[in-house]
Amino acid sequence: MSALFRLFLLTLLLASASLSTARAGGVYFDINKRDVRVPVCDAPSVLSAVKRTIARAEYAYRGGLTVETMDRVAQTSFTQNRKSPIARRYCRARAYLSNGRAHPLYYMIEEYAGFVGVSWNVEACLPGHDRWKVHDGYCRTVRR
Repeated sequence: MSALFRLFLLTLLLASASLSTARAGGVYFDINKRDVRVPVCDAPSVLSAVKRTIARAEYAYRGGLTVETMDRVAQTSFTQNRKSPIARRYCRARAYLSNGRAHPLYYMIEEYAGFVGVSWNVEACLPGHDRWKVHDGYCRTVRR
């Protein structure tokens, strides 16, 4: 088999795997853009993605804290077809951190921001723990 053909097969396999993974968790992809789909704020896949996002941040950024559980999950805003055609759902929750304290948590679910633009992605921020202002002051970029 030629190297080019192997590369083509690998690309096809990865694209197929990412599509089947997205379908398994509820597809949030519509090529025709008729129905913009992003999961709701309290979807189990979203909540686990938020926890992973916070846990994966640099230790110096998050101060060693992780999100144990979340409650009071609510949507604060939904934007679609404004300056950007990408749909974004803004959410907030109360997070119980590994230090035992409750803390506000803001996150955004963004359409077509997943692997190769096929699925959705989550950006999350804990106000007061964004020391490097990655999400601007008081988590402004993920808070509406």
